[in-house]
Amino acid sequence: MSWPIICNDPKCSKKTIVRNIDELIKHHRDKDGWFVCPCGHRGHIPREFPTQEGGAWKPYLRGIIPLGEKEEIYQPFVFLVSGKPKGRANDIWFSYYKDLRKRTKAGKRGRLKLGYGPGGPPVLNRYGLLDLLYHLVRVGVFSKRQVQRNALS
Repeated sequence: MSWPIICNDPKCSKKTIVRNIDELIKHHRDKDGWFVCPCGHRGHIPREFPTQEGGAWKPYLRGIIPLGEKEEIYQPFVFLVSGKPKGRANDIWFSYYKDLRKRTKAGKRGRLKLGYGPGGPPVLNRYGLLDLLYHLVRVGVFSKRQVQRNALS
């Protein structure tokens, strides 16, 4: 699956095709996790999925917050999602990937598997959840006050 990042700057509007999820996370985000164009401006990845009701869900993927331990095979993360290419990301889409491309003991090469479908949702330990909340506050999805108010009620 490829990941087409479309620049949000109307002067650029370049489309950058990223080969895989691992490359997208490692090389196409800013320090806060937002997708960026090579020109330096933020971008988005349009997606479309058919719904069981016969319609379509058309999210705009705006960024990724990785939640896994470096060098582990299992890498949970969340997409920051919006209903528009620009503006506030209002949704959080849990996902994960498994990087099995390193050679196994039998000498076979594995594959890179993205999991947000029938494989089930990712699993986070309690510190992973706290790390996610920290990042969501840092990038402005929630304010500290919103998190504190909802934690106490």
